[in-house]
Amino acid sequence: MVLVSEECANILCCTVKSLRCHLNHPENRNLVLKKLQGRKVETTYTDKNGMKKSFIIGGLSKEGANVIPAYGKLAKPFNISVTAHFYARHRIRLLNPYLHCVIEQFQNKGVSYQENRYYPLELLELVKEEEKEKITNFSENIKFSSDNMQTSKTKSIIVADEEENFDEDMLKPSYYCNGW
Repeated sequence: MVLVSEECANILCCTVKSLRCHLNHPENRNLVLKKLQGRKVETTYTDKNGMKKSFIIGGLSKEGANVIPAYGKLAKPFNISVTAHFYARHRIRLLNPYLHCVIEQFQNKGVSYQENRYYPLELLELVKEEEKEKITNFSENIKFSSDNMQTSKTKSIIVADEEENFDEDMLKPSYYCNGW
């Protein structure tokens, strides 16, 4: 898989170090956004459960990760930058902390406004098209199997691998009896 920062540098024909200067121009940022928006990406790091997060690119930030507040509209002493968040939460020190971020957009369930999450470009990988198809097929299989489970809940009978006879077990003496 290709890092998003490397892909952006290839699109703009520059190095990753000079990418920040190129992305400050709105025309270059729009060019990169047209090429990458709607593509699926995956994080290079894992969370505490060992899982990688994958999502669809919703946008590209106008500022670097060192300026963007990580926790939305939270007050200044309690809010930190995206760069500081990734160090505090994941112990990841960014190589290019001034680089722009990819935006994950999603709607809150009860509220009509958009809440954004920001991920530094260097911590994301583009998912290949073949893997994307596998992921969609896998999600369709999950939906199909969950539908089958809902319809067959009333018909299903639980069958144990080994039949246990609890009455016989109670009659056998236990040599590991507590207390007596």
